[in-house]
Amino acid sequence: MNYKIINKQVFEQAQLRSISDVPFTEEESKNGMKLAVAKADETLALYIVDVDGQKKFDVRWDDSSELFNGWYSAWDNFTWCLNVVEKQK
Repeated sequence: MNYKIINKQVFEQAQLRSISDVPFTEEESKNGMKLAVAKADETLALYIVDVDGQKKFDVRWDDSSELFNGWYSAWDNFTWCLNVVEKQK
């Protein structure tokens, strides 16, 4: 596995059902909740963020960020980025 799961409970919930009820700490409300991070490049991470009261997935890498409404599209993007990171090594 070329990534590390940071919050296993929410990571598993995101795959199975809505994340709208995931509670955030004050810090997570500002910066997002990190779910997973690439082992080879810690600037690549998958977050849940709150955008105007809606929870969304955010794939962050270096200084870029891309928001997704659904798990599958966010996970596809994250794994695509993981593959790019692995090829760069």
